[in-house]
Order: sequence, then C-alpha cells, then structure tokens
Amino acid sequence: MDESMKAIRFHGPDDIRLENLNRSGLTGNDQVRIRIDAAGICGSDLHVYKTGAYVTQVPVIMGHEFAGTILEVGKGVHTFSPGDVVVADSKVICGHCAYCNRGESNLCEDIGFLGEVRDGAFADEIVIEESSLVKIHADVPFHLAALAEPLAVAIHALSKTKIEQHSKALVIGAGPIGALIHCLLKVKGFEQVQISDISGYRQRAIEKVYSGSVVDPQEPYDLVFETTGAAAVVKNVLPIVLQKKSTLIMVGLFSNAVPFDFTQLVEKEWNVHGCAAFSSELKDAAKILEKHWKKFEHVVSHRLPLSDYKLAFDMLLDPRKEAMKIIFTPN
Repeated sequence: MDESMKAIRFHGPDDIRLENLNRSGLTGNDQVRIRIDAAGICGSDLHVYKTGAYVTQVPVIMGHEFAGTILEVGKGVHTFSPGDVVVADSKVICGHCAYCNRGESNLCEDIGFLGEVRDGAFADEIVIEESSLVKIHADVPFHLAALAEPLAVAIHALSKTKIEQHSKALVIGAGPIGALIHCLLKVKGFEQVQISDISGYRQRAIEKVYSGSVVDPQEPYDLVFETTGAAAVVKNVLPIVLQKKSTLIMVGLFSNAVPFDFTQLVEKEWNVHGCAAFSSELKDAAKILEKHWKKFEHVVSHRLPLSDYKLAFDMLLDPRKEAMKIIFTPN
C-alpha cells in the first residue's frame, strides 16, 4: 500500500493546499481507519477558508461531512468491522461539562469540529474514534450518505418547535441546509412549505423536484427558518414574513453583528429559537437517508475530485451561487 495520501490542508486565510501526507495509523484501541468515499463542503468550511474562523490547529486537514468505508479497527472496537459504511459525528467535545452530561453536546463548553481543531475529511483517509461513528446502509450512494451530518442539523432545526400539519412554513435560503430543511419537511408530509433564494440556479434546482415551492416571500408565515446568515434578510424579509405569534428558527451563521428591532419581538410575541449544529440526531439522519435518499439527490449539485478544490471553493464563494452542495470524491 502507498504510504502517502492526498489531503486539502488549511494553512491560513485564503491559503489552502492539496498536499501529499503520510497516512495516519491507529494510535488508540478505540480508533477506526476509514477510506473517505465522499466529503461535503459546509458553509463553515468557507468561513475557515476565508478567515480561519474556529481553527485551533494549523495546518489542519479541512472538512467534517463525510461517508466512508472502514479499512481497519482498533483492538477495542467491537461495534464496527472492516467493510462497514459509516458517517460520523463531526463534533469534538469535552464529554463532561453540564451540557454534555445533559445530552446537549452541541452546546459543549469546549466544542470544536473535525477540520478545525483536529484533522478532518478532505483526504483519502481519516482516523477517528468509534464513538463518533454511525453505520449507514451500503445501498445509499456515498455522495448522498455524506449528507447525513448536515441533515442532522436540519432535523435539529425542526426539533426546536412543534410543527402542526397545517402550519404554513417558509425556508429562507436554498443553500444546502435550507434545501435539506425544505426537503425534510416535504418527506415528513408537510404540504404548505415554501422556500426562497436569490440564486436562479438554486431556484431552478428546487423547482425541478418541488414545482411551485419557490417564492418571493411577500406574506406572513406561521414558521420561518432563516438559513442565510444575511443581514439584508433580517432587515428586509423577516418583518414581512413574521406575523404575530410566528416562530422563527435561526440557523444561518452571520459574519457580523446585525441590528434587530426587539420591540417587534415583544409586541408581536414572536417565538425565536437558535439552532446550533446538532446533538444526537445523526442516527435519525442515517435512517432517513436509508429510506428516502432518492428524494435528496437534488441537494448535491457537483461531485469533484480533491484536485479541483480551488474550483469547488470558488464556485461556492461566487455571489451568483450556481452550486448547492459540492461533494469531494477522494477515492
């Protein structure tokens, strides 16, 4: 076996490189070595690339959304075997703070993520602890199995409020997370679900699957998911789409502080919830993909080799937004 592997490493803002590195061996009995078959670019990876946000290890192999095949297991691993297809919880947590003890690992006092605080998945292989892994059926194509991690975020967003079957819902933003939330609501049988985006490319991608779902929102909704992290949405869109007693789930990451009129929140009794990553929803995400993976195919717009990393990041950072989820296929 070739002792080297290819990996995309972050060296500083606007400085990522495709490099040949030594393959990592197992250093603990609870570890598993995995061939990366598909790895998705997350919005947070774009923040890392442009600013170095969240990174504590430099250089670091980027990426935290992946699906792969187990190649080797440590002596203490009994749940998994070589050949198993797995996805992984991307969180790196302390495991003992009050939030971890309550099962709210997404709020860990010392939380970090693969690809930021330790080497991640934009590589031929990764070594990771057994406790982070979830099996997924091999019938699910790798590029769609890699959606399990962001789909867990979508499931967590839905858990923030009770959604009635008659609820009229709007998803603001048809990027990967917004598209996944929209699709998840559709899969669960909610009919009155619409989505908005300024990108014609993303509008067309959604309309091909869910005709009539894309709107230019000019009316109020019972439930709104904000996934863009755009100041203009807070200023210009939320006052239109939120009626009295509406529920707002904030999912998007904002680059800067955004002014907000809290008087409206008081006078209209809006219910506002934040959604930070996910806690224990990865298993649910894997089960949903095992049953409904064909319904999520439109979320993946491009599959590229690691060597096209510059193209991939440029496409996602292009203001025209002519991509949704881009998946690397290292192997």
